[in-house]
Amino acid sequence: MTMKLLPKYLYFILFSTFPLLGLSQTAQTESFLVKEPHNMLIDVFGEEWTASNPVMVAALKDCQDNRITFKTETLTSSDKYPLLSSFPLMTKYNPNVSAVNFAQFDPVTFNPFTYNIEYLSDKTQVIRIDGTNWVMVVQPVKR
Repeated sequence: MTMKLLPKYLYFILFSTFPLLGLSQTAQTESFLVKEPHNMLIDVFGEEWTASNPVMVAALKDCQDNRITFKTETLTSSDKYPLLSSFPLMTKYNPNVSAVNFAQFDPVTFNPFTYNIEYLSDKTQVIRIDGTNWVMVVQPVKR
């Protein structure tokens, strides 16, 4: 009788944990697609600035994690949002920072810190990604 129950338990364990293994694989794969905010900051400001400005780094990480969102909104001829290209590139610390290719814009890989936008503003900012249906929304800092 124990021999007959053993295969049923193995069957149960195998098929109850197999889907969970698949979910953890998916979550890990997706997490690699999004660049860490810290790495985004290093790309723009460099390691020295990032290491010597921990308060600012924490504020910008918070911005990336909690206050910047992307949504689609149909582009119209009477669009009221400023274009991303109207903001200067943040080249003060890294002169090799380059503009995003708007035609291939991807909110997952986009580094918003490449643009000199007021990320610590007390007002909501909505910025149109040039020639696309994408807008970036930067929520205000809660003080």
